[in-house]
Amino acid sequence: MKINKIIKPAAALCAAAVLVSAAGCADTSWSFKNSNKTLSNGVWIYKTYTTISDAISKIQEESGSTVNITDKDFSSKKVEKKDVYQWINDKAKDACVEYLTIEKLVKDNKVKIDQDAIKSSEKTYESYMSQMGANTLYEKLGISSKSAAYCDSTISTIKESLFKALYDKEGSKAVSDDEVTKYFTDNYTDYYYIHYSLKTTDADGNSVDISDDDKDKVTKYFAKYATELNEGKKTPTEIDAEYKTDFELGSDDTVPSAAETKKLADSSMNEEVQKAIKDLGDKKADIKTIDDTIYVLYKGSISEKAKNITDDSTKEDAISRLNIVHEMKDDEFDKYIEAEKKKLKYDTNDACLSKYSVERTANILKDYVNSQSSNS
Repeated sequence: MKINKIIKPAAALCAAAVLVSAAGCADTSWSFKNSNKTLSNGVWIYKTYTTISDAISKIQEESGSTVNITDKDFSSKKVEKKDVYQWINDKAKDACVEYLTIEKLVKDNKVKIDQDAIKSSEKTYESYMSQMGANTLYEKLGISSKSAAYCDSTISTIKESLFKALYDKEGSKAVSDDEVTKYFTDNYTDYYYIHYSLKTTDADGNSVDISDDDKDKVTKYFAKYATELNEGKKTPTEIDAEYKTDFELGSDDTVPSAAETKKLADSSMNEEVQKAIKDLGDKKADIKTIDDTIYVLYKGSISEKAKNITDDSTKEDAISRLNIVHEMKDDEFDKYIEAEKKKLKYDTNDACLSKYSVERTANILKDYVNSQSSNS
């Protein structure tokens, strides 16, 4: 009995020693992998590093107060009801799994990747980090130029190649030119406006009406601009030039106008101005006074603008076909990746994640920020 009591603790100690030794010798050079791709430890570290910024933004959004990595209570903060380090860990892991998913889908769909673009990006990062010299933040964290390039650029190139292989002209789920044109003409507006405030500030800083003479001058010129646009005598660009002359602006002065082809809801205009433009007929102009501001509003022909949809960016007034396809299919594409991500089989290197923990990244970043502050 006495012997057994001595042997069992000794055996347990030996077993523990073996486990510690095994953990110490574990390969921590990789973080996640599947049959298609192995992600380095640097990719994992980089994602924990960039996700710290996301966490800070989220905390500030939720709390309404400024947050810094150097805050003494940073580690005790919460994001979306989770402990901040756990939130960062989960988001970084999710990003890595998404990378593996994209790599798998690229292989499954037999997508060709522009390797020259990837090599060029890697060289750019290598050059940048070399110029920065030793003792940089990336070096302290253990992030190589290749890992940084992969997260910042390479995976985006690969993902875009996958998108094109699915939805571009020759893709397996190709969006036709007719579908692109219809989406564009249904959702976009070609518009122009020029405006003038009917209010000014007096010597005491009070908001007052502009003089009657100024108001008459603005009204006269704006009526002229609307007539010229309606009769097709002037283009918006020519109206801008005319305004500069009429209102005696210098060559470097800015004309208070905008000419864009976009979704009205995506513009900075208030809803009343948007509605007034929307209600116009094609190639029609009108004068409106909205919120103490007088406008000349003009809507061009979206059907004519659609003729400029192309993948040739060198063409004058080109409207990117691919950008429109992205608008049409990005949600579907993201859902596709998310569904495949949930089905993905992969391995996690717990030894790597433990060695290069979120807390480690946060502490190195905190020390680096403090040292930079001291030096400055």
